[in-house]
Amino acid sequence: MKKLASILALNFLFIGCATVTPNKIQDDKSSYDATTPKQYDKDNGGLISFVGDDALITRQARERYNNLIKMYRIKFKKEKAIDLNEDSGIKPYKDNFANELYLIDSEHLVYFGVLNSWLKEKVAQDNIIDKTIDKINN
Repeated sequence: MKKLASILALNFLFIGCATVTPNKIQDDKSSYDATTPKQYDKDNGGLISFVGDDALITRQARERYNNLIKMYRIKFKKEKAIDLNEDSGIKPYKDNFANELYLIDSEHLVYFGVLNSWLKEKVAQDNIIDKTIDKINN
């Protein structure tokens, strides 16, 4: 019995000491965003620049953010205790070229990143049962 306990203890020790390092991603360009105005580089993934503490984003980035909220709103509320709704943290912005763009505050830009990572990791979307319970409770 002591031998088995010793083997298990050593096994847990060796497993706990293992370091897993993910492969480094080497991208030389961001994704293409067709809604980027002609005055800006289209290989921006929807994030054009920063204006103060806010990020300047395209219409397509805003739509992607709102779609991610629709997919993960209940899960985000459960895990992060934050209720996101369409256009949370986003306000319209007109640049010096009169282009209709959007500003997203830094807090919600982080949330956008979390939601986007869930999509890339194939995290399960809100299901119909969670959506129904949420409707009943709200």
